[in-house]
This record gives sequence, structure tokens and C-alpha cells, in this order.
Amino acid sequence: MSEIREASFSATGSPTRDEYDEAARAAGLFRRGRAVAALSTVFLAAAGVTLSSDGLTVRPAVLGIAAAYGLLVLVVLPRWVVGRGFRTGRAAEEKRVVVDGTGIEVFRGEESQRIVWDEMRYYHETPRLHVFVGRTRRRTCLVVLPKRLFTAPGESELLAAFGQEQAGDGS
Repeated sequence: MSEIREASFSATGSPTRDEYDEAARAAGLFRRGRAVAALSTVFLAAAGVTLSSDGLTVRPAVLGIAAAYGLLVLVVLPRWVVGRGFRTGRAAEEKRVVVDGTGIEVFRGEESQRIVWDEMRYYHETPRLHVFVGRTRRRTCLVVLPKRLFTAPGESELLAAFGQEQAGDGS
């Protein structure tokens, strides 16, 4: 294991939009928000149905608002936020990423950003990606490393072990 701690990984490239979407799902960025939104939708829909002595009274306008709210908050909004994050985070630009014992450094042209391991919340691996999730200055950082960028034999597996050791799985 000591050779893993001293390892350094470098990759140059950029994730595709499809890979970025997969990374956001793997990171579970909207898991809690979707649960709250689903619960809110149920309560809003319940307000549209009342029990009276004559039976159930249904208010279609309130049920329509609940359905529109649920659709917007559970489907449209998360896709819009991920798409906006892809565009404004300049995820499609080619970058060089260095992962070593001190943290992850992302180089984009002349600028660079370092995220130390103490700021990393967890690491997740999918069949196509290495995903690191961290927090710097109240912002969530999503570092997506497609496995296709690692060409040396065993390099991707070693990065997976390194990421698991350094960042953990969030539990």
C-alpha cells in the first residue's frame, strides 16, 4: 500500500456531456433534494383532495399545480442544473489533471485549482469514470476523470484504489 500513497496520476482530456451526466448521477448530487421535492409534491397533491361528509372533494387546479411542480422540480430542474454546471464549469474544455498524495490539481490553460484530500468528501467509480466529490469554500467540486484517458495498463485500477484510500466512499 505504501507504493499507492506515493503514486501520481496525470491525465489530459475532457469529459463528454454524457460522462458528466453519469458523474452527477454517481455523485448523488440531487438525491436529498429529490426526496424533499417528492415529499413536497405529495403534500401539495394531498392539499388538493379533502375528505368531507359527501366523500372526497378533488380540486383539479391544485392537483395540476402539484403535477407541474413535481415535473419541474424532479425532472426538468436537475437536468438544467447539470447542463448549466457542464457549460459554466467549462467541463468540455480540455484540462490536465494531476492526482497525487497531496490532492487533485486541475490545470485549465493558465489557471489551476488544487483540492486537497481534506476537502474531498468521497470517491465513486463507475464502469466508465472516476468521480471525486469535494467542497471548497462552500462550493461542491465534481472532478470527473474518464477511464478512457488512462492508457497505461493497470493505471485506472491503481487510481481506483488510490481514490478509495484517500477520499473513501462517503460513508
